[in-house]
Amino acid sequence: MSDTHTQDEDPFVREVRRQAERAQAPQHLTFWQGLNLVGSVGWMVVLPTLLGAFAGRWIDSRAATGVFWTLSLLFTGVVLGCATAWRHVHRELDR
Repeated sequence: MSDTHTQDEDPFVREVRRQAERAQAPQHLTFWQGLNLVGSVGWMVVLPTLLGAFAGRWIDSRAATGVFWTLSLLFTGVVLGCATAWRHVHRELDR
């Protein structure tokens, strides 16, 4: 490059500036991205809940403890699933 070009005319500097401006611009979820987010959040809550319920039911049938472990692990699965979903949603929206 010749000495008459300033740094602002350098293609690399322009590209870096353009990408920085694009990264700072507010981004909105498209319909499909929102649908994907809702679906993944649903599975993040349902799977730990079902695993807790099945594990609790299995322990209750072996230990003859009624529904103590079923309810305890079901509640634990719901709490873990909701916490995971909450973290995932915030991570996706902060992008």
